[in-house]
Amino acid sequence: MQLPNNSEAFKNIVIEKIKTYCDTNIWPFEYEQFTAWLNNFDCEIEEYVALQILDNLIVRSKDMAKASYARLLHGPIRQYLDENTTINVESIPKWKERLRDGKYSKELRFCPVKLNSDQGESGSTIYRMLSTLFDTNNYSLARATEPPKVIILIDDFIGSGKQFTDFATEFNLIEKLKTTQIIYCPLIGFEIGIKKITAIYPGLNIMPAEYILENDSLFFGDDNSLFKNDQTNTILDVKNFLIKMNNKYAPKIPNWFGFEQAGLPLAFEWGCPNQTLSLLYMMKSKYRKNWKQLFSRRS
Repeated sequence: MQLPNNSEAFKNIVIEKIKTYCDTNIWPFEYEQFTAWLNNFDCEIEEYVALQILDNLIVRSKDMAKASYARLLHGPIRQYLDENTTINVESIPKWKERLRDGKYSKELRFCPVKLNSDQGESGSTIYRMLSTLFDTNNYSLARATEPPKVIILIDDFIGSGKQFTDFATEFNLIEKLKTTQIIYCPLIGFEIGIKKITAIYPGLNIMPAEYILENDSLFFGDDNSLFKNDQTNTILDVKNFLIKMNNKYAPKIPNWFGFEQAGLPLAFEWGCPNQTLSLLYMMKSKYRKNWKQLFSRRS
């Protein structure tokens, strides 16, 4: 891999973009986190690869998540209920008021996607954020005394779809779908995972607030294609160099390119999913004793 001729100009552009996003709170992180992380790397090519990852970074904050769910609840979900159920959603202002006051709790219930044995709480984290939109305790499926007409499943991310299929087994989804309409509403849905879940559970309605496509992966395309906006190196060049960085900084860390090689440059304010490159959230390195972690792993 070679350092492109415009690497210095590229560095200045990316650094300025990150500083602007942090200073204006578009990204919910301190600018110094990024500069400290970039200082982990030994040479200009390593730094350049890290900057390329940051240039393609997708960040979603808690405020963004709440705004996305508000749009989803008051737009597509309300419309779906109006067209496919007997629930009287009335006008949008009345719908918002009745939802907030718990008036739909006999007909409608929400449930976070979380395995009983899982230490992670990604679905629960999102669920707690929705308390400004409706009384989450009042609408909790776990507290329902009778089966509702509609169950809405809450999650932050559909990645490969594996975590959801594990949850679906525990949740007894196939049986529930026989009597109840169920809508799965992750904050972000990855195209690959959506296809997998749809094939297994065709009766499930999947309605993400936002989509990520396969071409959002850092390594989308043929290995011999040029990497992103790099006019010097191919995708394979960058992959091979990242493998060298893996062997150097963290040879034992799993999913270096993300789970199932997804290669997603994705970070939530509350942590990264396992489809994200491990370099973005790795905590320590035997090679670099004072390694500065950038993001946390999703809890």
